[in-house]
Amino acid sequence: MARQGYSLSETEVRKIVHLLSETDLDVGAIAERMGCSKTAVMAVNRRFYVRDYGNHRNTWRVRLVIPPKRRRRLREPQTTS
Repeated sequence: MARQGYSLSETEVRKIVHLLSETDLDVGAIAERMGCSKTAVMAVNRRFYVRDYGNHRNTWRVRLVIPPKRRRRLREPQTTS
């Protein structure tokens, strides 16, 4: 059963990101497994850009998840000597 009025811990968020990126479980199954709402799972998905649903409910593509530190390094221009 989903909890109301509680924020997700960092561990729970990381587990949801892992389940979104590494499994074929749908959002409802992840929500049930984690004891939160489907809306909470979708909020985590939007925050971390894990799955791209492309305006479909049942199909998705898993996006490449790049940690923020690495993302900054990728944006910095490369200097050659």
